[in-house]
Amino acid sequence: MSMEKHSVLKPIGLVHGHTEVRFLDDTIPVLTKVLGLDMLDRHDHEAVLKHPNTGWKLIVHEGGAEVQAKPERNHYGVRVANNEQVDHAYQYLLAHREELKLTKVVKRKERAGSYSMFFVEPGGNYWEIESYENRHKAGLPYEVAFPWKTVLTEERLPGCGYVPQAMTHGTMECTDLQASKKFYQQGLGLEVITHVPTIEPHDVKHPTTPWYVVSLEVPAKNKHYLTPLQRYTVAVESSTALVEAQREFSARKDEFGLTSVEAVQESRGAQSFQICDLDRNWWEITYLAS
Repeated sequence: MSMEKHSVLKPIGLVHGHTEVRFLDDTIPVLTKVLGLDMLDRHDHEAVLKHPNTGWKLIVHEGGAEVQAKPERNHYGVRVANNEQVDHAYQYLLAHREELKLTKVVKRKERAGSYSMFFVEPGGNYWEIESYENRHKAGLPYEVAFPWKTVLTEERLPGCGYVPQAMTHGTMECTDLQASKKFYQQGLGLEVITHVPTIEPHDVKHPTTPWYVVSLEVPAKNKHYLTPLQRYTVAVESSTALVEAQREFSARKDEFGLTSVEAVQESRGAQSFQICDLDRNWWEITYLAS
């Protein structure tokens, strides 16, 4: 996709999604036993999880009982192989709602070939279990509809009737998609695509990987503002690139409508800084030395 100017970042990946929960001990069993994620690390009030078929990691931050519930338009999603598995997931989660401490389990009407259900885990976050079976039948390429090379068997989640095959997306809200796309493309250096030809491109992703962040346009009066713990992380190739990016974002802050450009910090072998964009969504730019 052509861009009017060079982008500030030349990213090497969209590497992390972050989410804020109330208590790790309540949320982690849902992420592992319901969604098939593996826990890679846990310390203090933070855990790192990852789906075995998907390269990005989910960083889960524990905030305590006062953490606010997030809206449906700020969720993460996994994909199963077909529509029947979505139905099985819905029945399984309804049956186990109390034991898993789920606050909501709902079926969604099919939208443009996306068939899915939602639930709210005890930490206050919506998750989507979706199928692109009908999008593939409508012409979406197989590798886009089913972005995994190895098919996980029911042994992954025995007795559930469904298996999440990939962690496909996160979502966020914007109030002016065209203005936001300028930041995603010319600022972050990411591409903006759609999986449905009739829908305005609004899926933000790195060109070399299949997972993405859906940017949903809403009226300003309906926009929810979340904390920096609910953010996405984009990686650059070097410490020098990171410092230069922080400098250029600071210089072009007004052009992109950024509400904050933080200083570079170092933590656990990584250097990073955070940006609050024109929609007051938070992004982290990082160099992962290791």
